[in-house]
Amino acid sequence: MAPPSRATIVLFLYATGAVLLSGAPPARSQQPYGGSQVADCGNKHNDTGLLGYFCGSGAPSSCDSYLTFHARPPFSDPASIASLLGADAASLAAANSASPFAQGTKVLVPVRCSCTGAAGSFFFQRNATYVARDGDTLLIIASDTFQGLSTCQAIEEQGLGGAAPTSLLAGQSVAVPLRCACPTASQAAAGARFLVSYLVDEFDGVDAIAARFGVDAGSIVAANQLKSDSTIYPNTTLLIPVKSQPDVTRIQSPPPPPPPPPVASVPAATKSKSHAGVYIGVGVAVAAAAAIASVAAALILKARRRRASTILIADKDGKGTGKPPYPYGAGDEVSVTISEAFSSLSDIKSSLKVYTYDELVTATEHFSTDRRIGGSVYRAAFSGDAAAVEIVDHDVSTEVEIARRMNHFNLVRLNGLCHHRGRWYLVSEYAEHGTLRDRLLAGATGAAAALSWTQRVQVALDVAEGLRYLHGYARPPYVHMDVRSGSVLLDAAFRGKIRNLGGARVIRGGDEGDGRELFTMTSTIAGARGYMAPEYLEHGVVSPKADVYSLGVVLLELVTGKDVEDLEEDPVSWLKALGVDHDGGRDGDGDDGAALKRLEEFVDPAMAAGSCPLDAVVMMVRLIERCVRRDAAARPGTGEVAQYLLKLSDISGESSSEFHHSSASQTTSQQIGR
Repeated sequence: MAPPSRATIVLFLYATGAVLLSGAPPARSQQPYGGSQVADCGNKHNDTGLLGYFCGSGAPSSCDSYLTFHARPPFSDPASIASLLGADAASLAAANSASPFAQGTKVLVPVRCSCTGAAGSFFFQRNATYVARDGDTLLIIASDTFQGLSTCQAIEEQGLGGAAPTSLLAGQSVAVPLRCACPTASQAAAGARFLVSYLVDEFDGVDAIAARFGVDAGSIVAANQLKSDSTIYPNTTLLIPVKSQPDVTRIQSPPPPPPPPPVASVPAATKSKSHAGVYIGVGVAVAAAAAIASVAAALILKARRRRASTILIADKDGKGTGKPPYPYGAGDEVSVTISEAFSSLSDIKSSLKVYTYDELVTATEHFSTDRRIGGSVYRAAFSGDAAAVEIVDHDVSTEVEIARRMNHFNLVRLNGLCHHRGRWYLVSEYAEHGTLRDRLLAGATGAAAALSWTQRVQVALDVAEGLRYLHGYARPPYVHMDVRSGSVLLDAAFRGKIRNLGGARVIRGGDEGDGRELFTMTSTIAGARGYMAPEYLEHGVVSPKADVYSLGVVLLELVTGKDVEDLEEDPVSWLKALGVDHDGGRDGDGDDGAALKRLEEFVDPAMAAGSCPLDAVVMMVRLIERCVRRDAAARPGTGEVAQYLLKLSDISGESSSEFHHSSASQTTSQQIGR
């Protein structure tokens, strides 16, 4: 499906009372905090401020504001930072106390913030221009290069004009909207002169940030629509209302607590009462130091647990955050943190290997760019055996608990894991040919050989078998809930394997096919556009039939060679274009030649001429129609789909009725709509 249009965004704002008839900026007194959703690059909804901060009620159309930025090569001095952020170098130098800056120094960046009408809506922002480099993605640009001062959603909408992220090329000039805002009338009445776009650091809390700026924590909570128990994340921005120019010396993250002072040695022979005060003083100092260290450790542990218990929504391209790994040694942190995340560390170690960070560094050659497969996934070699190492910033306990219990050829095998400095590293089997999505796109562009029809049918069967195992043979049964071409990996023999079990939902109440419909309900809707079943998207119904719908969309991609985002209409519309109506019947035009012509245009042109049996294509189209029916009960189960595809694979290998050399016939055209 196509991403939401600009008209859709305008209608959303109108429905919430945000757009005025006069065309003035929408009336909002606070700004929604994006939080974990900044990594969900497929999410274009702006109810969490992903596209930008709304122009507030009574706020001026432009104002002076401040950004914060961490100095690091190659952006370590006023000139380079100002050039990246579109700021004035002299003003930046004047606002900070030292130049050049030490690596990691948090810098104040004065900018002029303006309300714009970009994308048919009204957002505060400061526009910067960036030239893309080889290997850049929108998420890397937003979260790494600009450190969270922008979002991948905003860059795609404004910098690429809504075009697909795959259109980003090295050397391309991209507009980057930076997140800033002006005080609303109520904030100004309370004395706020500026809003600072503050980059959240690891272990930051609202109270600590408020103390650093010398403001009331409640003003930060209100300005960002936070709740008292809201979690804030690194590489996101918080708006801080301040009454005067912020003091740069107060916004630096506090250093870790100092080590306990050394204990003074007292000669054993000295036992006079005159030394009692020394003993007491030393004892008090040691006790105080121990108390400080204990409190610091407790605070750090609490922060880690809070972070580990929160699941970040991943990029729907399956490429993670794109952030580079931390260049530190592993130390003793791994086993402690893993034992916190999992109820039984012994069970984890019995089924998975717990790697040290140093082992991963060696296996990936220090996470070199040459080893990078895509996003935050790297090719590794352990004793000559290839593996994939994925870096993730969210809690993986659910995914690991599910994956370690699964043993099926068509599910990606998880080999081990590592936890280091707040990040998880998952080590899994290596798929030589990457994702099905990327392979289809490569075949369409000629970057790689296109998959043959036989290979496509086999991949379809592999996915169906993997889902059949999850639905009917796993204990308890699971629904995957993220079936898409980006979640299917291809091994050396082009066999399909399903990954991304982190969003799987357990289903209780019986086995698929025993006559009892298995389902559960959820109020949390998460998934990739175009793949979600109507009953799940509209009512939160989770069942195996939701996976069947998603599988039908994947089958449509296999036949057409098109990415789901390039299919401008839903699957039903495509099938109607072939003469198949929503209930599986013919549309009644009676033109058999036209039906065959539409079928010919339907099939991926990248496949070699004569390689695609006509009867097999007709059967696949019929199966797709059944899988994507709006009525979930009318869809087949994955067991039935697998049996159907097994028959289809036999026809694909034996049929002599080649697609490009067949003539139109009454029988064939009727088969399409039967």
